Amino acid sequence: MKQLKILHLLSNWKWTEVSEPAVELALAQQQLGAKIEFVCGRGPADRAKRRVDYHAHKKNLTSIHVLDMPKHLKILSAIRDCAALRPMLRRFKPDVIHCHKKNAQVMGVLSRGVSKRPLIVRACYDSEGPPRDLRSRLMYKVGTDGMVVINERSRQRAVARHGILIETVQVVEPGIDLDRFSPRRHISETRASFGLKQDAFVVGVVTRIRASRRLDIPLKALHALAPSYPQLQMLLVGRGREGAVENVVAKPARTLNIFDRIVLAGYCEEDRLVAAYRAMDLLVYPIPGSDKSCRTVREAMAAGVPVIAPAIGFLPELIEDHSTGRLMALAWESLAKILEELILDRDQLLEMGQRSLQTAIRRFSPVLQAERTLYFYHKLLVNAGYSQNN
Repeated sequence: MKQLKILHLLSNWKWTEVSEPAVELALAQQQLGAKIEFVCGRGPADRAKRRVDYHAHKKNLTSIHVLDMPKHLKILSAIRDCAALRPMLRRFKPDVIHCHKKNAQVMGVLSRGVSKRPLIVRACYDSEGPPRDLRSRLMYKVGTDGMVVINERSRQRAVARHGILIETVQVVEPGIDLDRFSPRRHISETRASFGLKQDAFVVGVVTRIRASRRLDIPLKALHALAPSYPQLQMLLVGRGREGAVENVVAKPARTLNIFDRIVLAGYCEEDRLVAAYRAMDLLVYPIPGSDKSCRTVREAMAAGVPVIAPAIGFLPELIEDHSTGRLMALAWESLAKILEELILDRDQLLEMGQRSLQTAIRRFSPVLQAERTLYFYHKLLVNAGYSQNN
């Protein structure tokens, strides 16, 4: 089987949403012997630790190119990016362009032109299926040789809604850096560094702070349980726009008389985020945000932290109820009932954490994702009439 050349295009500069699984996939493919070049957006110089290229370099991805590559199509950026991508295609001669996000595919199609090589593979990270806007539908018809989706529901919808041939759609769950989140990896930060009590029962929440993320559910559940369980604390990791923390968290918490039970950790990255997961007894995931692959849930599982989440979207496919976590109704009463049960049954909590970790190792390994994706590329190339030896 020939050594494949893969060009990854990511139309974003921020280390968020699909950026990490895109980099993890490229890195694992590189480790398996594929030749990789990775293109991402250009971020501000003063926000290095938020940029994709910073993290890609840190993880030792070897060939990284920074272009405009905005999240949304901009004409002048598209002209500049195509002018840079076309000579890159002539020099590198990739077998596959793997496009992460909508605008990345537009750039891939425009740069390839009328040629049928390299093949274009679109990544879809939405568990509800590929986007249905006009531009995406056009790309599926004229510029999609294959599609990688994160679950079977998305695969079936790609076929039913867009007429994509089922043999050209592959299910590959996004990977997680398992070593980074491993409970066995030493980090220096502890519960005390967050101001948490050592003997507290810590309910964690990691989210963008805005009203739509339903933070009222864990706040009201905490209010209901606080009088009976003085050891109960909440660790809230995340940030929002100006005034969001005050209006969405602080004011309601003061009204409920539970503000003293809440630790506001702000935005956490790198080892600080890992330390936050380790400080939690469990994670409450009130509702999925813009990342429909629920990366926060997969990170918690990789850290051995059981998750309580509503039975909506992709979540029932990630969490096995009563085994790796708990599924709740989208209501504070349901959450409070589950929390009280787990406060009183630490053995069940520990067992769920261990099973979460085992599940993450089995399902979210980037090497596993890379193996499945490389096999899919080879299958597409063979079906398109390209020899595996050429």
